[in-house]
Amino acid sequence: MKELVTAEQMRRSDAFAIEHQHMASPVLMERAALAVADEILQHQNPDKILAVCGTGNNGGDGAAAARILRLRGYDAEICPVGNPEKYSEGMRTQMKIAGNYRIPVVNNPVFTEYTVIIDALFGTGLSRAVTGAYAKVIDQINESHVPVVSVDIPSGIHTDTGAVLGTAVHAAATVTFAFEKPGLLLPPGSVCSGTVYQAEIGVSGCFLPGEPRYYRMEQKDLLPFLKRNPLGNKGTFGKILAVAGSREICGAALLCSEAAFRAGAGMVRVLTEENNRLPFLLKLPEAMLSLYRDGEPLPEETLTGALEWSDLALIGPGLGTGDTARELVKWLLSGSSIPVVIDADALNLIAREPSLLKKASCPTVVTPHLGEMARLTGKSIPALKQNLPAAALDFAKEFHTVCVLKDARTVVASPEGTLFINSSGCSALATAGSGDVLTGILASLLVQQKNAGSSLPAECVAAAAVFLHGLLGEQAAGQMSEASVLAGDLIRMLEHTDPLA
Repeated sequence: MKELVTAEQMRRSDAFAIEHQHMASPVLMERAALAVADEILQHQNPDKILAVCGTGNNGGDGAAAARILRLRGYDAEICPVGNPEKYSEGMRTQMKIAGNYRIPVVNNPVFTEYTVIIDALFGTGLSRAVTGAYAKVIDQINESHVPVVSVDIPSGIHTDTGAVLGTAVHAAATVTFAFEKPGLLLPPGSVCSGTVYQAEIGVSGCFLPGEPRYYRMEQKDLLPFLKRNPLGNKGTFGKILAVAGSREICGAALLCSEAAFRAGAGMVRVLTEENNRLPFLLKLPEAMLSLYRDGEPLPEETLTGALEWSDLALIGPGLGTGDTARELVKWLLSGSSIPVVIDADALNLIAREPSLLKKASCPTVVTPHLGEMARLTGKSIPALKQNLPAAALDFAKEFHTVCVLKDARTVVASPEGTLFINSSGCSALATAGSGDVLTGILASLLVQQKNAGSSLPAECVAAAAVFLHGLLGEQAAGQMSEASVLAGDLIRMLEHTDPLA
């Protein structure tokens, strides 16, 4: 599991290393420059190199990298951009050193003449739109189609949100220092960053009590969630109540129920409309059924028995938004003491009546996509996309729930301020029913951890489920194509592949 830092956390960590750990700023800059030079020599064509440098310390890193490469025998030049009177101390020092070593400086380069460009215009501190000469240079770099290695973060990308601030460099690779940053994972920053290399330069994290902390899962982190107790039984691995499906829709209920089984749950009981009896008997006979008739009073004894039997519940896939569905959501959230995963139509009902969630008697995890989140919050999808972590965190705090905000880069947030940004997956997941599969996987991992007595918080389990779901999409796309993957193929990946392989 990797920790990420915001721009402010990185600034504070740098300052702590310099002021309290007595790691001199020039040493940090030299180590950063060495990391950039090494990446270029390992992964790029270093025949002719241009370091395009801004006036701050990011520019100093780039100038130092050009000097290191030149002294190693490579054709490297520096293109400074901006007013020299505004140079930071680090940039001023590096330009003096470059002059002493007679490193060539060019002011009007023809970018297409180079085989690799070092982007060292702006670092993690950028917070306003790029304009003027800087915007012109960025556009020229992009138009050259020469591979770019960005220093710390592509110039023009917001460190915390991934937003493009006016214009941004499209890098082939980014060498980021000490920690990865949220903007390298969140779109469109993730698209501009290329391959990200994290370089250790001697800076450790410096965090304030209570501030948000960012993480991302790695494949190796799935191991604790997928290990099986060799002495376990079906009760050991958990009993899930799936409140899903309606008279018109059965597929969503089938997908989430089968996914829960395939992800390791011991038993699944489906509370669903009477019309879904035959499809379940034919497609998923392993599931137990508790039935009701839409439009008729809910069978109280059946509902109570199903809830008492369960270790965890999920509600929403294919449920519909009619009166019966509303009564089911109200019944479950007001009467349950076990954790509940809330998805799809259940979220649309909560959007109409937020008190259903605010007054919930049980721990909850919500899994909205952006359309559902827009209905839940009253915000537009473009507004939500401007800062996905903030949107997820605000909702988690307001409703005291774990929020899994689904997008190309899904964000998981807890009320306490823990955030996970997912890095797995591809466009194969953009298919009907994919979210239902995630809901089943999430419920399955949660109930198994609960029954195993795990101390892992729900947001950590949710992040693992999201990462696994994305990994299944990648594996399915590897066997067919991203465009042809169906939700059921994700479940088959659980059947036939080892996610830890």
